[in-house]
Amino acid sequence: MDSSIPFISIVSLLRIVLSTALLLPLLDCHEPEESESSASATSAFSAEMPSSAHDFVNSIGLNTHLNYYDRTYGNFPLVERELRSLGVLHLRDGIHLDGPGYDAALYGRWISLGKLGIRFDAVLDPRNNLGPINSTLLEQLDTIAGHTIESFEGPNEMDASNESNWPAVDREFQTELFNADKPLAAESPIRVIGPSLAFASASSMIGNLSSDMDFGNLHPYPAGKMPSSVFPDQVNLEKTICDNRPIIFTESGYHNAVNEQNNQPGVSEAAAAKYILRLFLEDFARGIPRTYLYELLDEAPEPGLANPQLHWGLIRADGTEKPAFFALKNLIAELSDPSAPSHLSQLDWMMSPHPAQVHHLLLEKSDGTYDLVLWQELPSYDIRRHSDVMNADVKVTLTLGRTARSLNTYEPVFQEDALHSWSDARSVSLEISDDPVVVEITF
Repeated sequence: MDSSIPFISIVSLLRIVLSTALLLPLLDCHEPEESESSASATSAFSAEMPSSAHDFVNSIGLNTHLNYYDRTYGNFPLVERELRSLGVLHLRDGIHLDGPGYDAALYGRWISLGKLGIRFDAVLDPRNNLGPINSTLLEQLDTIAGHTIESFEGPNEMDASNESNWPAVDREFQTELFNADKPLAAESPIRVIGPSLAFASASSMIGNLSSDMDFGNLHPYPAGKMPSSVFPDQVNLEKTICDNRPIIFTESGYHNAVNEQNNQPGVSEAAAAKYILRLFLEDFARGIPRTYLYELLDEAPEPGLANPQLHWGLIRADGTEKPAFFALKNLIAELSDPSAPSHLSQLDWMMSPHPAQVHHLLLEKSDGTYDLVLWQELPSYDIRRHSDVMNADVKVTLTLGRTARSLNTYEPVFQEDALHSWSDARSVSLEISDDPVVVEITF
């Protein structure tokens, strides 16, 4: 796969503008209104332009802490094996320098993962004692990381630090980073992401930094609620900093510390499997070019499920895979495409009924296959009662503008293989739940 940034081609962006999906276009950095087809029952065909399945799979990223040698990440064979199995090609990690031996060991891990096709968003932070932020430093980092870096990111959540003048630190550091990257950007596609905030409401304290970044940066954690709950408020707050730049979600996700009492609520592993797939789908459908889930591994054992920091992972501290790992692996396998389509073609389709809570994302692969992903955007976990919500399926009829040679449905949360298959079909009955259903359409 081509893992370079920019993440979505201009052609794909123009397709999104014409789409009747939930969105406004990515480059406007605007929050979309609900599409007419999602908000009410549809009685006519929707001629919808798809997005690229290749672009969607490349929108999926993960946070890692490869320098946490005393935690689960210290087991690098586990990290390497699980990433190879999962199929995610984009990681976000921090930059640390601590002498030749340390640097060779740490960035040797980056280089090893780079051989799997993985590329890194490298977070630079003034608290990491990196020295002057200039082109020489960035070239050094790019070299010792084996040219696995695809983006440099500004300071991480300085608003949660003890720095009294953190807004000025953020602004100065970001300007230095962007200027230092200019010589590299002229030769290689290493882009610059703006600083992140722990609280998006603090964006007004930084002000407009759009001239010093290629992408805005947001950490929109849904706090145990539906993925769509972060729209539009948090995105609108980030626009104070990024203006009309596209926004990357460099952290988002769900933890499984269901006994946590004081901070953001946890959800069950079963609910997280549903929510995490919907998070990637919802974000991409709303014009977010990449979301980095927090994180790959639970960092340490904690049987009491009371410490959120130790339960964000797709993989438990004992190395076993959570349901969300299985679900995400299946979704990636179903939607993966070795290259982006040379062109995208509209699909005529309609659904009856089409209630407002049924969201969708229409994708096309390079061989002309369509993948229509459908889900009910409903709460899957009751954060007050600490219990899973059993939502009833919605029965709908999907009708195409022309007869498909084959139709297959997949439910990646529960199984890898096709759920149902039809041949020479134009209209089929479906049951849509609160976990995504992929309808594969081949003409």
